[in-house]
Amino acid sequence: MSVSDIVVGYDDTLASAEAVRWAADLAAATGTPLRIVHAWSWPLLGDELTGMPTLAAAGPHNQAQRHMDEVADEVRSHVAGLEVRAELVPGEPREVLSEIAADASLLVVGTRGLGRVLGLLLGSVSRGLLHETGCPVAIIRSAEHRAGPVLVAVDGSPVSGRAEQTGARLAAAWGAPLRRVHVAVPGADRGGIPDGVEILPARTVPDGLLDAAAGSRVLVMGHRGADETALGSAAHATVLHGVGNVVVVRGE
Repeated sequence: MSVSDIVVGYDDTLASAEAVRWAADLAAATGTPLRIVHAWSWPLLGDELTGMPTLAAAGPHNQAQRHMDEVADEVRSHVAGLEVRAELVPGEPREVLSEIAADASLLVVGTRGLGRVLGLLLGSVSRGLLHETGCPVAIIRSAEHRAGPVLVAVDGSPVSGRAEQTGARLAAAWGAPLRRVHVAVPGADRGGIPDGVEILPARTVPDGLLDAAAGSRVLVMGHRGADETALGSAAHATVLHGVGNVVVVRGE
């Protein structure tokens, strides 16, 4: 991974806490600073709009910031020496996290029950993060590390090449094996697949990837495939139905 921050979206749910722990461990393994972000919004009633006094947000804001500071302290106690920032950023979650992640090496989010920060699993916010964020996006279901390999989905497209690079960096950071696979569905062209890639026949790309991902430490895949559509829907389906951690990588 690069020295740019690893950014993790956080609210006070167990799902986002798992994402923070996973991100902290990766940041420690790669020597990367960790930035914990909560997208902050508060209803303000303006005099010019309602004729009523403005509802001050200072109290709730300060309370939320104290909670974020506590989260950062917990991370520091879990991973000694890690550079950690925890902050509230005003704005809507999708816009806030996408903008911050533009300069990040990785954006990490949890899954279910994300509430104010990320909305419902693969709702409009998380779907937008998967398909619009410039850096890779990690969807974390569990911070527990598996002993299996880093699995990379390969289809010969440019974004698949970036996924291979991301997978290789993760495998190196963890000292884990790297397994490169191509899911061959009926009638699909197998041209352009690099040497050394394992060919897995399957009915659909998500079926093949979900089967192969069983026991893997993480699945890394591009947000789009060689046909510019198939792997995009496959990424969505794999994240939606998978039981493990997934990293989705975009093109340039």
